[in-house]
Amino acid sequence: MRLLQPVFCVFGKHHRSRGRAWNDGSTFRSWCEGCGKPMIRDMRGWSVDPDPPVGKQH
Repeated sequence: MRLLQPVFCVFGKHHRSRGRAWNDGSTFRSWCEGCGKPMIRDMRGWSVDPDPPVGKQH
């Protein structure tokens, strides 16, 4: 985890964890390195997932 990443998370600049990313069959998912929020990849790139999958917690 980056030292300043939690500060960036406060301002909405989340950074996904490369080592914890997985493909759930239709999309790629991961968690933010700074705050642990679930993230999802779409056509625009990585963003915080508004409704994370049930049962897959970190």
